[in-house]
Order: sequence, then structure tokens, then C-alpha cells
Amino acid sequence: MTTEDLFGKAGAQYAKNLPFVLYRKPEADQLNGLFQEDDFLHKAETFEETGFVFSPFDKERTRILIPGIPELTIDFEEETVSVKSTTIKTESAEENAHINLVEKAVAAIQNSALQKVVISRKQNQKIEDVTPITIFKRLLSNYKTAFVYIWHHPQVGTWLGATPETLLSLNGRKFETMALAGTQKFTGSLAVAWGDKEIHEQQLVTDEIVTNLKLFDLGSLHVGNRETYRAGALLHLRTLISGTFNTEGQNLKALLKALHPTPAVCGLPRDLAKDFIIKEENYDRAFYTGFLGELNILKDTSKKRSRRNVENLAYKTLKNETKLFVNLRCMQYADSKAIIYVGGGITAASNPELEWQETVNKAQTIASVL
Repeated sequence: MTTEDLFGKAGAQYAKNLPFVLYRKPEADQLNGLFQEDDFLHKAETFEETGFVFSPFDKERTRILIPGIPELTIDFEEETVSVKSTTIKTESAEENAHINLVEKAVAAIQNSALQKVVISRKQNQKIEDVTPITIFKRLLSNYKTAFVYIWHHPQVGTWLGATPETLLSLNGRKFETMALAGTQKFTGSLAVAWGDKEIHEQQLVTDEIVTNLKLFDLGSLHVGNRETYRAGALLHLRTLISGTFNTEGQNLKALLKALHPTPAVCGLPRDLAKDFIIKEENYDRAFYTGFLGELNILKDTSKKRSRRNVENLAYKTLKNETKLFVNLRCMQYADSKAIIYVGGGITAASNPELEWQETVNKAQTIASVL
């Protein structure tokens, strides 16, 4: 299927108000799509299903599945789509409310067992007369290292994003994940200084993920060095974590329960942080800071492939592969406006004014494609 075919099929689905998802994995040379022929709301309940899963922040709520095997392009190249600069405008009441909430979070950390909590907000932004498919093309063009997607279901809505964070990649016994935290603007170089607050915050995330992985039967575990990672106009601190399980066929549902929500989107201890979020944020995150991606897709993992043998099972190594990403840098599309979701990790060392500015920077990053 050509790129034009895939975009055309997505446009037809959207016009008919039927479920679909288009996505491109980080630095990949293929565009993928799944299309549903009716508007039934499928659910991912056992995580033994096959398809594309879209899960909310609150793991007790419905996890939606677009079932099937992805269709993919054979000639994909990012289309250069013009982007007109859009400036986020915020009200002083929004700023004051967020700063007050950060102050309350810092006080809770200083006076309880809470170590970190992720505080978020949503930003409504008016948009020009532009289709979500066009916004998706702009995301593809501007975020080549991110997981970029457009997801639509008539019973839920339309979401788009370009997330830099892997939740879990699972292929047979092999797994990969990452600890991502800390944010600053990219100004032309990766050689930047990080403050003690960001380094401490990122280490908390790394330690918690490693602790949760050790609950499972690991064959090996490798924790990489902390590095500065660029995601569009922003920089983050990242630690890559990988390894193997001793046996294949891990209980994916149990593994995801252990990992999600990570300290990068919720906090530590998890239950205390989540209680604070639900009580104090005063809005519904919905699918922001949830996770999404391919679930149990049969893939060819052979090291050598050619057009001649690609359809010959005798030359293939086939394994179920799961690739899930945290739903960050995302928006909900609603006709004449976009609802942009942004947040940041709060520790005892957080500066409320700087935390507000971090959310403005993140919102501006997404708004740039509107």
C-alpha cells in the first residue's frame, strides 16, 4: 500500500466516522494503519488480544482496542507540510491556579511520605480550519524521533500526539523500556547543564522502574547511562533499560500493571501520588499519560530479509511483538479547538514559577503544528 493510499483510507474513515489509527514508530521508515469496519467499542481486557491498544491514565477504566493487523506503507517518506507559528495564550488565572497547585504539592512532599508527584493541566487552543489528518502530517514532518499517531473512535473522539517515551517493547523474551524525566528547551546543543532537581527526579524514575522489573523472572537486566535526549524543541534526561526474561510468554497484563503509571507520569510512591492527582488536579486526564501502541502483532524478526523470501515462512522467524508508548505531547481534536495536555514532575526542590513555564513550553511545542 502506498502512503497516498493509506492517507486516503484514513480520510475516508474519518469522513464516515469509523474507528482508525495511523502511526509511525520512532525513526521508522514505514507508516502503519488499522481500520475498523464498524463503530463497535472493542476492549483490551486480557492483553492477549491483537491490535492497537489505547489506554487511559487510570488503569481501572476502559482500555480500547482497534483489533487486527496493521496495514503499512512500502514507500513512506515524510511529507514536508508548512507550519504557521502559533503562540499559546494563557490567562493569569490559569497561571495562578497551577502555581498554587505546585506549591500544595511541594508542601505535601515536605510533610508526608510523598517523594514526587506529576502535576498536569489542559490548555484549550483555538485552531484554524484544518483537518486532523493535516495536523498528523505536520507531526510526522516535525517529530522524526517520536512515536507519532492519530487515533479516532466515534464513541471517544480524536487524539493526536508525538510522544518521546517508550513504556514497553516486548519481543519474545527481550524487553526494552526507559526512564524519562526533566525538561528544558533545546537551544541548538545537547551539551547542557542539568540541575540537581532534574537529576534527582530522573533517578527516582529509573530506580522505581528497575525495582518493578525485578519482581519478574529476569534473565538479564541492563541499565544504561543517563543521557540528554532531544524530543523536538525540548530536551529530557533519559536512561535506557533493557534485558531478557528467563521464559517467553510473560503475563503482559501483570507486567503493565507493574510499570504503569510510571513515576514519570504519576509519582512516588505511586498510590500516594495518584491519590493526590485525583483529589487536587480537578480535571479528567482521560488518555493523557495513559499508553498506546501495538499489542501482540506477529512480526518477522529475521536478521536478513529480501523481497524474494519475505512471503516464505521457511525463511522467517515469527514472534509476537508489543510496542507501547506513554501518551505524552498529545492533544484532543474537537472541531474549532485543540485540547492540549501538559504536565511536569514535582519534587521537594521544585520552583512553582519554573514548573508553570515548563508546561507553557510543552504546550507551545504541540501548538506549533496547529
